Amino acid sequence: MLEQVRGMRTVTEDTEPEFWFHIQRAVLLALKDDGILSDTQLQNAEELLHQRRRRGGAEGGGGTP
Repeated sequence: MLEQVRGMRTVTEDTEPEFWFHIQRAVLLALKDDGILSDTQLQNAEELLHQRRRRGGAEGGGGTP
């Protein structure tokens, strides 16, 4: 549960890459849990996330998985 918001700031892939990575991964895992993604799709999407993370996020090019 969200209890408090501090220091209102924009959170983007460029400003908070680690947070952005974990949020995207959490969404992928939720989609897998709901049966929307298969194991193979989850693995492929996670690999794309890891590749983007290594390249530096949005600056590394490519679209959001």
